[in-house]
Amino acid sequence: MDFRLDQASLAKPLAELDRRCWLFDQLPIDPQHADWLRKRAWIRTIHGTTRIEGNTASDVEVEALLAGEAEGELNITKKEGREIIGTREALSLVDKLAQEGVDPDEGVIREVHKLVLWNQSPLLTPGVYRKGENRVEGPNGKTIFHTPPSGDVDELMHDFGVWLRSEASAYPAPITAALAHLEFVAIHPFNDGNGRTARALARLILTRHGYALDRLVSIDAQFDIDRRGYFAALRRSLGQTYRPGYDATPFVDYMLTSITKSADHALDRIKGLGRLMVEIRRAISDRSVPPGMIDGLAFAWINRHIRASDYMSITGRNPQATTRDFQAAVDTRWLVPTGEKKGRYYVLGPRLLAVPSQGEIPASSV
Repeated sequence: MDFRLDQASLAKPLAELDRRCWLFDQLPIDPQHADWLRKRAWIRTIHGTTRIEGNTASDVEVEALLAGEAEGELNITKKEGREIIGTREALSLVDKLAQEGVDPDEGVIREVHKLVLWNQSPLLTPGVYRKGENRVEGPNGKTIFHTPPSGDVDELMHDFGVWLRSEASAYPAPITAALAHLEFVAIHPFNDGNGRTARALARLILTRHGYALDRLVSIDAQFDIDRRGYFAALRRSLGQTYRPGYDATPFVDYMLTSITKSADHALDRIKGLGRLMVEIRRAISDRSVPPGMIDGLAFAWINRHIRASDYMSITGRNPQATTRDFQAAVDTRWLVPTGEKKGRYYVLGPRLLAVPSQGEIPASSV
């Protein structure tokens, strides 16, 4: 790999990120709430990384599809459904490899890419380097930068694999993850799925080397929320056309800052959850909602919605009691029903929305 990097300028954002890691190691959080927050981060990650690439499924639809609902029961195409399932399989492999202590190389990248394009057209040649030209486009469809000629891809990826095996460890893991993400996107070695594979590669490096932030954080969701900034950072580092010797510093700085922002979002959510629990206990004490709703409303607030099946699983309540509990929560403006029959679920009502996280972002994005 041939790039320039001003490491001195990255000392402060790296120190800020390391401070967040320390904070996550000290978090006093209810284990059940932590599990719900991790599941939410997982859904947000799959939703975010596919949405960056144009997938229109909502986070609720992503969750439903991953839970086993068919595409035909949701307002998404078969292609979008396959993208979501493939991304889940790719990220599951990445997390498994990180847990086993496996560092990335060319072989790992090819296997991750095959899963990213799970059940897609064979014309996309999963795991096989492209033979034609490619380019990177932003959210508005405009070209961000031109990638290398296809004839250079094999050599560039070979050099990249050597760097991952022998030189990447010279940098702190978050810097390595950002550099790997940037170089992979710059080469754009495959016909499709490069962005999702790049972000999966960064996740592998971060998780493998202790920057998983207890799996409570979704970096991909942060990239999605700030798509314009994400693509602009790539452009600042790579220019209009890939050339060796590019300045990687702008994108690395952007990625370190984005990880910290995503960590702060998770910390704010955890603080907000603490405030919410106080409010729910007050409502239970004045008998405006049943006691079982202490967990139901917390689950809804974390996930931005709740289904009857979720509530019964959490509380052990039967269908009749669940119907009564939900009606009480609706009557007291904690929840609002949406959808019909089997597709019905409940979103946040005014009283839940009145207990926001600090720095809360719109419900459709969280």
